[in-house]
Amino acid sequence: MTIEAYLSIGSAASAFFSAALWVIAARSRVLHEPKPDKDGWFPASISVDGDDFIETVKKQGEWNRWAAYAAALAAALQGCSVLLPLFIEWAK
Repeated sequence: MTIEAYLSIGSAASAFFSAALWVIAARSRVLHEPKPDKDGWFPASISVDGDDFIETVKKQGEWNRWAAYAAALAAALQGCSVLLPLFIEWAK
């Protein structure tokens, strides 16, 4: 197997991993469970369909960040698999 094939396999694996992370991000939820502070007051929050909106967005953002890293790796590996043969040919 050539180095280009290994780079393509790595790119495909990273792309599938990125897709899985984005599905996880899209399905992430944080349930709204209001709890009083030490003085008995409930902090301000936004609840949508039983979910804590702000905490859900934070959680989705974290998963999206990792998905973007995996997608960037997939793109970099794919780019290397395309450009590497050109550089090898040019170096001859």
